[in-house]
Amino acid sequence: MKKNLVIFLVVFGCLLLAGGGFFLVSKKQKKPQTIEPLPDKKEVLIETPLKERPYVVLIPSRDGHWLTIHVSRIRNASILEYELLYNTASGANQGSINEVSLDGKTTYSKKILLGSESSGHYKYDEGVVKGNLTVRLRGDEGTRKFVTDFHLQKADDALTSIDGNFQLKGRFSNNTYYLTMSTIGLPADIQGKVTGQPYGVFTTGSSMIKGAAALTFKGGEEASFFVWNGETWQKLEKDLVRKLGTFVAVSSQK
Repeated sequence: MKKNLVIFLVVFGCLLLAGGGFFLVSKKQKKPQTIEPLPDKKEVLIETPLKERPYVVLIPSRDGHWLTIHVSRIRNASILEYELLYNTASGANQGSINEVSLDGKTTYSKKILLGSESSGHYKYDEGVVKGNLTVRLRGDEGTRKFVTDFHLQKADDALTSIDGNFQLKGRFSNNTYYLTMSTIGLPADIQGKVTGQPYGVFTTGSSMIKGAAALTFKGGEEASFFVWNGETWQKLEKDLVRKLGTFVAVSSQK
């Protein structure tokens, strides 16, 4: 009887050690949680010319922990869906995915946390520099899908797009963040032929530039440059920029 009890205790102890070892190994191999892009649904994707695309803006907070998404000039859509994904300093993919019913609205705005929140306590993701935004507009005719990258910067002397096609080189404030992106569409119609994509540089701080910034716009070497001042398009002189906004290269040829 005692012999059987000893054997039982030995076997039980080995099982406990094995289970504890498995728990430690599993805990050690646990990977950071990541967010993957949603797969495209089986649906009709509609090609959309520039003048019919939505105007999309991401504005960073001064501390770089939040992005506010603004979507305007929405046409023929009942549902808006967006996926904002970015990389952290640890290499994990994080982001925000949302779907909203427009109910006839042509604009949408929401503040997005770059991190997580629990019971009113915020944990901010560190080292966010670049990411991408996918916007889908769903309507009776089908879905319009748009994708753009964004570049989040601070204390740099050149603000650049991820694709390298757009750059502003000058003196910028060290106390706020700047975000450079293609805006997908235009804030208002403009005469002439737009060459390439529209680009915007956005910040919560002052939009004025110390002195002036030199603009480089690849693909627009033989075009004129314009900036949207919030009310109208202004033509730039000598490719010098004194205020941030949305920029386009326009050819006089139709």
